[in-house]
Amino acid sequence: MTTVYRAAILHALSSEQLEYLPHGELVVDDDGVIVALGNAGGGDAPTGATRVDYGDKLLIPGLVDAHVHLPQIDIIGVASESLLDWLHEYVFPSESDCADPDVARDRARRSFRAMLAAGTTACAAYSSSHTRATEIAFEEADRCGIRAVIGKVLMDRGAPAALLQDSAPALADTAALIDALADAWRPAARGRWSGPTEGRLAVAITPRFALSCSPALLTGAGDLARRTGVHVQTHLAENASELSEVARLFPAQRDYTSVYAHHGLIGARSLLAHCIHLSDAELDHLAGAQATAVHCPDSNFYLHSGRFELARVRERGVSVALGSDVGAGTCHSIVEAMRLANYAQPQQVPPALLFYLATLGGARALGWGDRIGNLAVGKQADFAILEADPPPLRDPEQLSVLLSRLIHKGRSALVHAVYVGGARRYERGVDCA
Repeated sequence: MTTVYRAAILHALSSEQLEYLPHGELVVDDDGVIVALGNAGGGDAPTGATRVDYGDKLLIPGLVDAHVHLPQIDIIGVASESLLDWLHEYVFPSESDCADPDVARDRARRSFRAMLAAGTTACAAYSSSHTRATEIAFEEADRCGIRAVIGKVLMDRGAPAALLQDSAPALADTAALIDALADAWRPAARGRWSGPTEGRLAVAITPRFALSCSPALLTGAGDLARRTGVHVQTHLAENASELSEVARLFPAQRDYTSVYAHHGLIGARSLLAHCIHLSDAELDHLAGAQATAVHCPDSNFYLHSGRFELARVRERGVSVALGSDVGAGTCHSIVEAMRLANYAQPQQVPPALLFYLATLGGARALGWGDRIGNLAVGKQADFAILEADPPPLRDPEQLSVLLSRLIHKGRSALVHAVYVGGARRYERGVDCA
């Protein structure tokens, strides 16, 4: 049955161009595909369609979190030290707990629920280094209906023994996850997960960062990425002490980016978190490879890692997305990430750019820009309903006011409901289906 959603509607057409419909209608068919978008009474809604009227609430595309750690949900807000001390004192012990499948399931379930409650409909997520925990993460993502690129964390050094796995079995397990998910997509086959994912789920090859990976593991990860074409996600140049250690462990490489490039891990499907301490040459390399820098401002503030230079990175031609980076990030809200991304810069960031990075820009980074990220006809109906009470627009300048209020009053802009592929996956006070 076709459904017509009525609300004030806002979405990005590009990093500079927005479309706002103060009395909009979004028409979605029974396959969850957008078939029309326009002003109320425009005649695009078919006779007999179901109508859902959200009144003066604001309908926006689902937000995209391009960097989040599922096992770290319970260490949000722990005392922060330097990055490397924080990893050893809090993160590694927390991730070790995910060897217990019940713990892994609980954390994945609560993480996805928290993202949906924050208006996030798609994410790039790190599991732990445990294969079963990663399988469980896929099961929970499938169950609640979120879109997710998920990776088993690869580590064979620089962490407690309980989290390490030799490169050969670690890569074999990752390859098996890729194959299992491919099987789940085939209508005639039953994969490892509970139902057809309809392209909602994907595997990312996930070396944690250079300090936790031997050259053999990085080489194998790069080879697997070339063979399969799936995403790569890792951390790059987050902290000054990290850079010093990378230089010590990889003396033959001229810089941190070259470590990953040498091993085949920099490409158009690479999601590189932080990218704070990079030279112009490194940024040019990322731009040439069409890699994405994932800006995590909350985490950067929390760990005092440094300032991501948004204007400089974009001027060098590097694509950018936003991430919550929970648990160094203090909440799952990408609205909050937009707010802090502005505060991190010496000059005001245009609200339209922040909104783009949180929606269409993030979708493009995850490889889904052709199907989600805005409300264009033919895309999947991923959207959130916010209690934003948008004012009527009297002139074009008022759109910046609306956006600025959305971003900077984000803590009070409650998420009322969230839809993924036309299916309601969150309603305030109700767990995801």
